[in-house]
Amino acid sequence: MSGYWKADDYAANSKGQAVWANELIEKMELKGDESILDIGCGDGKITDTLSRRTSGEVVGIDFSSEMIAYAKAAFLKPAFMQMDAQALSFNERFDVVFSNAALHWVKDHHAVLEGIYKALKPKGRAILQMGGAGNGEKVFEAFHHILPDYAAYFGGFESPYTFHSDITYEALLNGIGFSTHQAHLVFKDMVHENLKAFRGWLETTWFPFINPVPHALKETFVEAWIEAYLALCPPDQEGRVHISMMRLEVQLSK
Repeated sequence: MSGYWKADDYAANSKGQAVWANELIEKMELKGDESILDIGCGDGKITDTLSRRTSGEVVGIDFSSEMIAYAKAAFLKPAFMQMDAQALSFNERFDVVFSNAALHWVKDHHAVLEGIYKALKPKGRAILQMGGAGNGEKVFEAFHHILPDYAAYFGGFESPYTFHSDITYEALLNGIGFSTHQAHLVFKDMVHENLKAFRGWLETTWFPFINPVPHALKETFVEAWIEAYLALCPPDQEGRVHISMMRLEVQLSK
């Protein structure tokens, strides 16, 4: 991911992720003295929100060095570190591990979960939410609808996303050692206020599906993708674009 994320664009086009992150923060019912690790902190705005909810240490990590540089410049209170979620290097340092809309970018979830277990203090807990099985199905359907016209640029292409079901995730969790764990799928309706907002989100968070296309064709490709999506899911009466998202929510305690 590093080198592809455009932090400014993400900060401007991640309103949906921010809404869900704040819902997740409320679920944690923080007492106000916890040390917190935010995995996949992105531009840092959610890590900063977390830092305002506790007097404890708050650390945000992200794989993207560009995101970390942006977060460090934008927010002073939390600490930010460039780190791979599959290679966490903390030992019994945090009361809470938090992650929103990030871990579907990661392949080896067993490594992530082992790292989270080590990073938590005894009796620590984690709440994670990521794309789950069936996430953004119509966005993929629209992509595959236009793919034949651009197939020459997608030889050997693999989606960077790993969307687990609750069942596959529970199987992963069984061997880690958490005292309690649960994983369940949650349907979310992501709403973009207009076509411009939808386009911004598509170009920012689905960039791996756009990058293979030559620069001269990118505009046409994105327009075709949007058109194919709107044919499947027309805007509502107020011109808002809806995306059916399936999130995998995971709660753990040590």
